[in-house]
Amino acid sequence: MQKASFSLSDERSILFLVSAVQFVNILDFMMVMPLGPDYAHALGITSSHLGWVGGSYTAAAALAGILASLFIDSLDRKKALLYCLAGLSVATVLGGFAWNFTTLISARIVAGMFGGPATSLAWSIVADVVEPKRRGQAMGKVMAAFSIASIVGVPFGLEMSKLNDWRMPFFVTGAMGLIVWVLVYIRMPSLTLHLTEKRQAMSPRHLLAMFKNMQYLTTYLYICIAMMASFMIVPNLAAYVQFNLHYPRDGMGWLYFIGGVASFFTMRITGKMIDRYSATRVSMVSNFTFIAVLWIAFISNWHLSVALFFVLFMFALGMRNVSSTTLATKIPVPQERAGFMSVFSCMQGIGMASGAFFSSAILQEGEGGVLIGMDVIAVIASCMSLSVPLLMLRVERRLVR
Repeated sequence: MQKASFSLSDERSILFLVSAVQFVNILDFMMVMPLGPDYAHALGITSSHLGWVGGSYTAAAALAGILASLFIDSLDRKKALLYCLAGLSVATVLGGFAWNFTTLISARIVAGMFGGPATSLAWSIVADVVEPKRRGQAMGKVMAAFSIASIVGVPFGLEMSKLNDWRMPFFVTGAMGLIVWVLVYIRMPSLTLHLTEKRQAMSPRHLLAMFKNMQYLTTYLYICIAMMASFMIVPNLAAYVQFNLHYPRDGMGWLYFIGGVASFFTMRITGKMIDRYSATRVSMVSNFTFIAVLWIAFISNWHLSVALFFVLFMFALGMRNVSSTTLATKIPVPQERAGFMSVFSCMQGIGMASGAFFSSAILQEGEGGVLIGMDVIAVIASCMSLSVPLLMLRVERRLVR
């Protein structure tokens, strides 16, 4: 098994590099949404159409995941990761040169084509290197990159946008990606032991067979539903907070900071909880928390401070992401793991894009940029979230058998 080929120090070094890649990848994706009101004003984009910017990235990531699944398990994980990180970094810089809605969407599509496979490679590397009984903790550590991006990257990007220009965060993130590329090139060993396993060449026919496998299909279904429910809300969050709740633009960095701190500790604790209990039980807690936050913040008339809302929202998302992804890494055999995770990433992207596009179709922009229809979106997202732990339970029971 591949994990036996690495010492504990090697394992830690690889996990650190994978976390760095994920930090850049997630920051590239995350910063676009809170920056939405800034570049919307500069490029003449209506606030109700901001979901299209996030959706274009995730739709491209989904398509790339399907295409990559055909060949990604025949490549050295390190080389494939370097290709994806280089493409993502260059595409992010190109996004900073956008001059209208069309060019920004085009740049985000290119970024998604590389960012999607980079994510599936990251999960595959973790699964290759770390044994299953410790994988929950490892996934929690790597996925803490999401929290660090919220704590450091997004607030810093918001400040750069306010003090300089909305383009500056794109340029800085692209430069960071190139720095991490150099670190991966120098420090990460080749990861090719999965190539020594007897392996059936991936083909469109084999890909279709993956969708006929009920265990795989159920996994793809639960992650697609979970991401769609999340991304009915996420791309519109910054605009809703600023325009509907009248939260000051100067305080947005603080919101993402405290939300990131909450999710950082949540993800690290979540990994240990998964290893001790189960991914499904953790998913139940996260999904019911997510539903409760949506009902309080968007549907009921209860008063909830914006800061507390952000903390609870990030807590629920972080816990759900770790539990759903950790369970997925335990399903495929090593020689088709990256292919499986590419399709898994694809289904994530389909869910995200569907949620973003669906919300853009329903939401309307009122006077002063106010978003009309968030309560409807919240009800739909809540109903969808109820099915996620049930589907995960079915997957986990079959996995145990």
